[in-house]
Amino acid sequence: MGKNELKKRKKRNDLLKSAYELFTTVGFSKTTIDNIATKADVGKGTFYLYFKDKGEIREQLIVNQSAILLNKAAQALKKEQKERAQNGDPSMDIADKIIFVTDYVINYLSKNISLLKFISKNLSWGMLVKSTTAAKDNEEVQSFQQFLMEEFDKEEIVVREPLLLIFTILEMINSTCYNIILKGEPVTFSEYKPYLYDTIRTLIDHAIIDPDSKEAESQKKFITEYMNNQNM
Repeated sequence: MGKNELKKRKKRNDLLKSAYELFTTVGFSKTTIDNIATKADVGKGTFYLYFKDKGEIREQLIVNQSAILLNKAAQALKKEQKERAQNGDPSMDIADKIIFVTDYVINYLSKNISLLKFISKNLSWGMLVKSTTAAKDNEEVQSFQQFLMEEFDKEEIVVREPLLLIFTILEMINSTCYNIILKGEPVTFSEYKPYLYDTIRTLIDHAIIDPDSKEAESQKKFITEYMNNQNM
């Protein structure tokens, strides 16, 4: 990568960092493009070289932060699986893995309220979209959709309507974060957790279909095509 490209990336990253700090402290509505440019130590015109408005930079930040959070959860899952193997504990099934990641994401956000407030109501969308910006800095950054598709493929599990399953799980996480953690309604997270995870497990169990059934053929094809597209 040439010097000019490195400078461009630095300016873009500085704008993203400045916008995130302002959005999570001052608030999105009270932050102006001038504020972002000044904090990033660039001219206002430079901002428009990278983003059309502050709405676009917020969208990019939501995707980036969601991708980074998911990557942390995926790394924690790998560590947990390794420790289980070393201790001779039972391996995790697909439901265990998804619940582990869900638990990590919710607990992380509950301890980072500024981040939670920033991405609340947009967590589902943020985790469904792959962040190309975040991926440039870390090859392991991926979307929640890609993460689960790889797990289904790895364990040779055929799932009925995998995208609907993924979206439903994300919406449940999103709702939990917004209503229970931010608003404290209708119960505390510790009270709600058993119901949430039992529901996720039931959803997954219901979605898994016989790999030799006729119904499985189209789903296998869909997952195979998805994985091939991701590897291109």
